[in-house]
Amino acid sequence: MHRIFGRLTGLLVAGVLVTADAQQELRQKGRGMTRSELARLNPQSESTSVLLESVKALLKNEQLEEALPFLKEILVRLDGDDEKKARQTLAFTLYQLAYCQMQLGEYVSGARNFVRFADAFPDDLQQESARVMAAQCLTMVQQWPAVEEQAMLVLQNLRLTEELKIPAVQLLAEARYQQEKWAEAIKPLTSLYRMAQKDTVRSGAAVMLVTCYVRLDDFPNLFHFLPHCDRVSRHDVGLNLALLEAGDSHYNNGEFRKALLLYRLVLTKAELTAHYEERLRDTKAAMKPFVADGKQTLTEYKERQLKRQQLFDRLKAQYDVIVDFQDYDMDVMLRMAQCYNDLGRNWPAHAIYHRIFDENPEGELADQARYSAFTVMIDEREWAMATVEGYAYVEQMPNGEFRDDVTLNLMQVRMTRQQFELAYEMGQKALELSPDHKYIDQITYLMGYIRFHSLDYQEALQHFTRVLGEWPESRYYESSEYWRAMTLLFLGEFEKAESAFAGYLSNPKYEGRLYEEDASYRLGIAQYGADKFIESEETFRSFVDRYPESTLLSEAYAMLGDLRAAESDLDVALDYYALAREKAQNIGQVNYPLFQAAKVLEMERRYVDIVEMMSDYLGQYGSEGDFANAANWKGKAYKGMDQYSRALEGYFEVVNAYGNDASLSGVDVILNEIVSDYRNPELAKNQTMIMEALDEHLHTVSGKAERTLVLRYQTVFAEIAEGGEREAFVEAVVQAKNIPAAGSGTLLLIAREAVKLKDWALVHEAAERFLANFPVSNQMLYVMIADLDALIGEGRYTEAAERSEEILLKFGYSKSVGYARKRRGDAFRLSGDFERALEAYAEVLSIREWRGALTPEALYWSGICKMELGATDEAFAYFQRIYVLYEGYADWVAPAYLKSIQCMEALGGYEQEIVNTLREMLANERVAATPEGSDAAERLEALQAGEVVP
Repeated sequence: MHRIFGRLTGLLVAGVLVTADAQQELRQKGRGMTRSELARLNPQSESTSVLLESVKALLKNEQLEEALPFLKEILVRLDGDDEKKARQTLAFTLYQLAYCQMQLGEYVSGARNFVRFADAFPDDLQQESARVMAAQCLTMVQQWPAVEEQAMLVLQNLRLTEELKIPAVQLLAEARYQQEKWAEAIKPLTSLYRMAQKDTVRSGAAVMLVTCYVRLDDFPNLFHFLPHCDRVSRHDVGLNLALLEAGDSHYNNGEFRKALLLYRLVLTKAELTAHYEERLRDTKAAMKPFVADGKQTLTEYKERQLKRQQLFDRLKAQYDVIVDFQDYDMDVMLRMAQCYNDLGRNWPAHAIYHRIFDENPEGELADQARYSAFTVMIDEREWAMATVEGYAYVEQMPNGEFRDDVTLNLMQVRMTRQQFELAYEMGQKALELSPDHKYIDQITYLMGYIRFHSLDYQEALQHFTRVLGEWPESRYYESSEYWRAMTLLFLGEFEKAESAFAGYLSNPKYEGRLYEEDASYRLGIAQYGADKFIESEETFRSFVDRYPESTLLSEAYAMLGDLRAAESDLDVALDYYALAREKAQNIGQVNYPLFQAAKVLEMERRYVDIVEMMSDYLGQYGSEGDFANAANWKGKAYKGMDQYSRALEGYFEVVNAYGNDASLSGVDVILNEIVSDYRNPELAKNQTMIMEALDEHLHTVSGKAERTLVLRYQTVFAEIAEGGEREAFVEAVVQAKNIPAAGSGTLLLIAREAVKLKDWALVHEAAERFLANFPVSNQMLYVMIADLDALIGEGRYTEAAERSEEILLKFGYSKSVGYARKRRGDAFRLSGDFERALEAYAEVLSIREWRGALTPEALYWSGICKMELGATDEAFAYFQRIYVLYEGYADWVAPAYLKSIQCMEALGGYEQEIVNTLREMLANERVAATPEGSDAAERLEALQAGEVVP
């Protein structure tokens, strides 16, 4: 391992940090473990004590790689054990694992485990040394901000020993230097130069201070074979090339570990050339002219000269071989990286690949190395890193050999991470860079698949159709044909979908259809959508016969039930629904035919059967099923039999059973049904019964540890009670302490009432918990609107506008969304962005579903925006439109009258019109009763004294 200055080394044995000399002594005393001994040990089956003894033996002999599985197994066993001795052993093991990973070049893992050790054992004597070594590992992968962080944590100890202070300062200096924090690096570098005891460290600090630049050569050279060779043999080109060839042979045989060991023994080009140049000089110097001094004959001289010349020529030939091998070092590193990759050690491989293209970006191997850096991160399933590497390749190697492979894999990585839009963009980029992309059919198919799942069916259809039209031999032809049919089905083009599915199922080019079963089912759906009910029923009958083990069997029976029910063949329909439930493989397949059967039974007024069926369902599935729908159907059946008391009893039975589980939003659905019944004029005679039952059940659970259920009952009372009684329940519920125990209905009440109280923090807390715990609740919209109101109340207008956009994306143009969009206009208006506010209000006015009370409000605020922009005449038109067209909305008509008068006053020349408008305003009794009406009366009285009435 090469660095610009020295590195702290240490081996933790029985909790003691020992020096390099002590390590040598340990190695001399410890015999380690032989291969045969290791082969007899299975880390998963040995006792923990045996694992510990094995680890100590391996560490003493520096058999670090062999120690890894033992250390990891100990960690797994001790994780979560808080017993003191276990914690001590855990500390020892975690430290040793990190140390071994560091020595073996697994720097990311080593750093992570050193930091984990330091964080988990802050009182351990080795805590600070662990952070130092974590920082050293991080330098190997050049994660300089993290190096700086760890070094600074160590240096917080003002009593730090010199043994740790020097390397800590050294690491801090280097980290700041590598981040180009030149000024911040000066102080630690100066301190390092002053305190360092080794000349190598001091000179290294001096180099950085003078040049402000350092390059790390972070490749660990463990020359185990070196002591067995003399210097001449070790530097022989033939020997090193033989090591390469032997490594290649082992690699090709799948013996990657042996290949790696051999590649590690290969010397660098610089080491080899320096050795040969020295030998060539020595050999040349020995070739002196003949001297007749009697010590040797001319023949002997010539013979020696010939041998020297032959040696020189041989050395020169070998020297030329290594000099002419331009990418020699890079080639060796590439081989090693490939070994690491095949051994599943992707991080060392990744580091080596980076070194290859960093050090020689124009070299022949740079393209392959950068591509390999991308692929190893995919193998590691490090999607974020893979994405970074892939985009770097596309940017830096737009014409690279592996461009098509990288762009395709980037698409797939993005899809794996559910980043479908980014995947689609990469597909576009791929075809832009390479119009003749070698995977163009697959890229096009994936783009269609992405668009299908993004609900952009028209564009998806284009992509699938292109694959079918341009690449009939593509391996994605079948998938494209199937998904094209699916796209047509989802577009509602049922006849075309029927034809497409039929064409797929009859296409002779497929030996075994991948989607045959699903397509057979979808064919029936398409026929059903095309009103071809006879054909659809035939298809589903055929399906249940051909695929008795299909996961879609239940759904096919349910469709047959729907088809028979549509023909009023109700008994047969019920039989099919029963079969659908019998064949169901998930709760969804149970629920649909169950509730469809309930509809049929309701048509026949077979209420007793509904009650029995729902009771059986509740008994079998309980809280795992759709208990709310079942309970409500049961209640509906009792109401159909005019037995409301039994309906109410059934509601409370389920509520009391599951109501203390805040996560079960179905409980609130049932309680909402009770509230709805209370407000239903046709059930008004049962109001007293409902109130008494609620009071009884609240009283019963109040003395129990059922906080969630109590809050739910209090929430219902807050919904149906009035006056002081309601306020008492609201006060009891709307408190921050209740949020952790609150169900969905209670959270909604808290959020809404907190808006009235202007307790914005409470609104956000309730909304945050609701959104985290009830992502599919039908009450989510109202909670998000309350949160939006709070954002506006706090003046967080940008966030409020963003929340409004989020609401629109989630809920479309439903009526209640109009309020959120109106509030978006309010956010813009309150922030002074009147143009955008006008656009937002115009949107509210343009959507039919949002017409009603929102219309005069949106008109009013549009007028206000126009006034702020100086367009008084346009503002006047908005206000006049309100009291002319929407006179029933007094809350907005009254202020609109006054604002229109302000506009006329600003425009001038409208004195008589102002008087007439005031009279008109006061002629409306509802408007006259408002505060604005009182102001108008006073103004009219003041004006009439000087008014000339024709």
